[in-house]
Amino acid sequence: MIGEPDTELTDGHTAGLLATAFLEVGGRELTGRDLLAAGVVSGHWQRLERDLAGGLALVAAQRPSTADVRQEVQAFRLQRKLLSAEDMRAWLGARGLTMSAVNAVFERAVARRPGEEAAQPATAGEVEAALAPEAICTGTIAELGWWLADRILSAAARELSVEPIALGDLRIQRFVFDEVTTAAGAAIQESGMERAERLAWIAALDDAHRAWEESVTGAREMARLLREHELDWCRLELDEVRLGFAGAAAEAARQLAEGNRPEAVAAVARATLIQRRIVLADASPAMTRMLAGTVAGDVIGPWAEGEDHIVATVRDRKPPDIDDPEIRVRARGELLADACARLRAGKVAWYERA
Repeated sequence: MIGEPDTELTDGHTAGLLATAFLEVGGRELTGRDLLAAGVVSGHWQRLERDLAGGLALVAAQRPSTADVRQEVQAFRLQRKLLSAEDMRAWLGARGLTMSAVNAVFERAVARRPGEEAAQPATAGEVEAALAPEAICTGTIAELGWWLADRILSAAARELSVEPIALGDLRIQRFVFDEVTTAAGAAIQESGMERAERLAWIAALDDAHRAWEESVTGAREMARLLREHELDWCRLELDEVRLGFAGAAAEAARQLAEGNRPEAVAAVARATLIQRRIVLADASPAMTRMLAGTVAGDVIGPWAEGEDHIVATVRDRKPPDIDDPEIRVRARGELLADACARLRAGKVAWYERA
């Protein structure tokens, strides 16, 4: 950590959030104002405010139970290692937040969980008043800090001189409009030109960053990674027979081992038959042990999941294939995560505010 900036964050004070310096990247200090612009370019800030507005309206319509909110707050504290009351007070104090504001963030999170939509959304003023704790506690500030840091660093690593996009470009004009129409953007006293200059710089960095992403996720890198994950990224197709009793599952396993078809075994036992596709890396530890050395035709189980007792036949086992969209997304994500970790090493310092 590096020294604390002087700006004080307080509940509901969006101006304080935007003026606060949150991190330093390669010697450049980034404030909440920079992260707002990054959020507008990436679309993350608009989503933050939409979720916040929806949560406020849902809480106003029906407040969640205290027990559910407390559970969410406890999970947040465990994640942040805020185990004692003193730890929590110090964390709140560094950010100018109160415990009631944090509780309100998780009230909204619980209210949104069922995916319901409120009939009457919250007003811009209500959103602005709750924005600072929402942006911090949901991790949006941290997410946007890393997003912008990666783009600054990838340009520096290639020694690129990134020129801002022309201010008259339609995309920049649209970003300016998008920023002005957010609750945070409306609270800023800036000209359209000042907004456009910042947004044009960040948009140009984002464009340049896409080329860097392609350079670290090319065909050669993908092929290497798939060789490394040949075993744990294999895809298995299972026919699962789910029964209510351990004894019935053991009998089903015996019948499957004798060569009976899963459909017939499930029909006789009046059991549920499920066809399941799973990547070995995503399996539970118990399933991983059973599936690790299996081939098509093998029978595994029984094992228990909740009230179900399950046996399964391995219908097929396929090595990871770069043409599989799910495997491609997984491989690209891992390559980017590794490349970003190297890119960031020793070059990003966070203030104790995010």
